[in-house]
Amino acid sequence: MKNILTFDIEDWYHPNLADQELLATLPAEDRVEAPTLKIIDLLGQTNNKATFFVVGDIVEKFPHLVKKIVEQGHEVASHGYRHNLVYNYTKNQFETDLRSSLAALRAVTDEPILGYRAPSWSLGERTPWAWEALQKLGFVYDSSLYPFKTFLYGDNNASRFNYEIEINNSVSLMEHPPSVAQLFGKRIPFSGGFFFRVIPYPFIKLGIRQYNRAGHPAIVYLHPWEIDVEQPRLDVDAKRRFILYANIKKTEKKLFKLLQDLEFVSIRDYYNLKPETAPLKMNVTAVE
Repeated sequence: MKNILTFDIEDWYHPNLADQELLATLPAEDRVEAPTLKIIDLLGQTNNKATFFVVGDIVEKFPHLVKKIVEQGHEVASHGYRHNLVYNYTKNQFETDLRSSLAALRAVTDEPILGYRAPSWSLGERTPWAWEALQKLGFVYDSSLYPFKTFLYGDNNASRFNYEIEINNSVSLMEHPPSVAQLFGKRIPFSGGFFFRVIPYPFIKLGIRQYNRAGHPAIVYLHPWEIDVEQPRLDVDAKRRFILYANIKKTEKKLFKLLQDLEFVSIRDYYNLKPETAPLKMNVTAVE
């Protein structure tokens, strides 16, 4: 069974674990290009495909990256424009951010933009107006609701599997959450970011198999900065420093092994999505 692979294309200074005033003083050192090209190369070597959620200002600075992603047969989707936390926005501010993100992507590619992922999974119970904004601007699916609660994001009551979010009692969006394993009644994240870096590889594969046995694809995610060993370090406390940088030296090797052992596709290709596809009529037949 095929699984789903996603990458959030953001730079080393984008993670929302540092103080915004500190981020404003950082030198403008963009490093996203090299690790993103490395990811594209690893996917090509292993004949895998993925969905790339790209931050809007990255699109404008590196339009050739988006073109390269599309040329290689991957899906491009929105990761917002400024990588700001959605729950710090008003509804109008969020819609403005979405429009800016879409404008940046559409200036570079004619490919339809079907999906959205909120920066740092910051969309949920506090932002019920976000679904209407996404639907209004033509998104077919979202991949932002993390089914595990952390100090920054997540909801332990959210479904672990894909589901429909109803809007205005009729139109809906499809939600494709990142994968979280279930063990002895407890949820255990394993499929990306910090969790992917620190959890032993055999457990990651067991988590993916758990999803597949249940008839669902696992959704895996990573960021380019997680394979950038020489990136500058943000000046944050010990807890946040550990979350950001634990096992970064081993991430690329771990990712490559996963790409060799399993087969991955994009969200778009797994569910055969098209721009006119309304979730209530969506063909959700899995790719076997």
